[in-house]
Amino acid sequence: MAAFDRTRLRGVERRLLLGALCPVMAVAGCGASRSTTTTIHSESARTASQPVPAASIDVSIPTVLREGENYIPKRYTCDGADISLSVRWSRIPPGTAELVMFVLNLQPVHGHLFFDWAIAGLNASSHAIFAGTLPTGVIVGRNSFGTVGYSICPAKGAGEEHYVVRLVALPHRLAVRTGFDAEALYREAERSASVVGLTGGVYKPPRA
Repeated sequence: MAAFDRTRLRGVERRLLLGALCPVMAVAGCGASRSTTTTIHSESARTASQPVPAASIDVSIPTVLREGENYIPKRYTCDGADISLSVRWSRIPPGTAELVMFVLNLQPVHGHLFFDWAIAGLNASSHAIFAGTLPTGVIVGRNSFGTVGYSICPAKGAGEEHYVVRLVALPHRLAVRTGFDAEALYREAERSASVVGLTGGVYKPPRA
């Protein structure tokens, strides 16, 4: 993957994003690993009267938990096989029509969220995706590297990088096609969602 010049989020976007993630991400040094009552504020514009998603879906990355210390193994990055992570979830609310999932790097590029993976069309009755595979019918978006698919690939010389898996329960299905824009779908999903789930992990690239 090409190297990217990662810059800091604009102040308001960074505060909103980190404010949303801190209650549920021990890997970011913010406390408990998940919360079922915390209100999540997205970085997309909202008015005071608009509802915001509540973090009540339980999400986990089994391989990260087995490895301990919440570290993502190299095989799930471009330093290894770069196969997609296995993710599990539960507590999907009744009335959910579709699940969408995003993997984001907390170190943004040019003030924008950086998407390593975006998938739509997950069945509301599903409970997991397995490493390197996807269920039939899932639609894969274009990541921030400009390719359709998954890749966790830090810039050369990067230190520890923090990643977030965000699962969004939607009350209606979205009309998207393969190669959809991840950031556009993220913002649309945030406007429509009432419930989300979050988890995360840290990747520490090997020393050169």
